Amino acid sequence: PQSVVMLMAALPSLILPLIYNLKEKKDIQVASTREQCGEIWNTVCSRAVWQPMGFVYLYNVLQVGNSAWKQFLKTVLGFT
Repeated sequence: PQSVVMLMAALPSLILPLIYNLKEKKDIQVASTREQCGEIWNTVCSRAVWQPMGFVYLYNVLQVGNSAWKQFLKTVLGFT
């Protein structure tokens, strides 16, 4: 157990030199709101984005409380 604790204490210190790469640039050109909204819309229109988003949305909308399913989860799978 002591070696695990020492390893878990030492590993984060290996990331410390990478902090210098996180410097924020101050004087950058900011796109207009119209351009930003257009970029978001183009991203959402991509099939790789809208298909998973649609699945998650429909899954949450169509999820119906089912007492038989809850009983199965409790008795067979051991969920609480």
